[in-house]
Amino acid sequence: MTWDILLFAVVLSIDSFSAAFAMGFRRFSAQRAFSFAFSSAFAEGAATALGFLLGRIAKDLIVNYDHWVAFVLLVSVGAHMCWEAYHHNPDDTTEAEDPRTHSFLKILFVSTVTSIDSLGVGVTLGLASKPIASYAIAIAMAAFVSTYLGLWLAKRMPAAFGSRLEIVGGAVLIALGFKMLSI
Repeated sequence: MTWDILLFAVVLSIDSFSAAFAMGFRRFSAQRAFSFAFSSAFAEGAATALGFLLGRIAKDLIVNYDHWVAFVLLVSVGAHMCWEAYHHNPDDTTEAEDPRTHSFLKILFVSTVTSIDSLGVGVTLGLASKPIASYAIAIAMAAFVSTYLGLWLAKRMPAAFGSRLEIVGGAVLIALGFKMLSI
């Protein structure tokens, strides 16, 4: 596995980690935790693959400036991650203190929403003609592990940690966007 595949997988799993961390303050059965981890992994991997297909289709149309499109997408996704993390209020704990469990539909919704970044990155991978199978599998596996990790750590750490980690991930995507300009 190359370093860029690992880097993409780790960075894109930060949203799954953050969502699981935020939702982990409620009780989770082992079955519900697995459902959440599986839905996060599936959503991240599928969104990456779908984005890749869209990128491959668009590549012929924008071949002369595809590196600029990849740059804009990665910088936009990274900036959005940083903006959301910066505007997250860790003192807003009303939902986190609720002792009920999350519904399966909420878990599916959160998994889908957190995979939107992977869709944008998938487009970039399609434009750059990267091998999608290894990226999608690595991203899905990282989402699965990070979801479990987020649920586990939610019981042990302050909520502000997830926001800080998301800022780091956004900064890495922005740096990768600048790297795309050299391709």
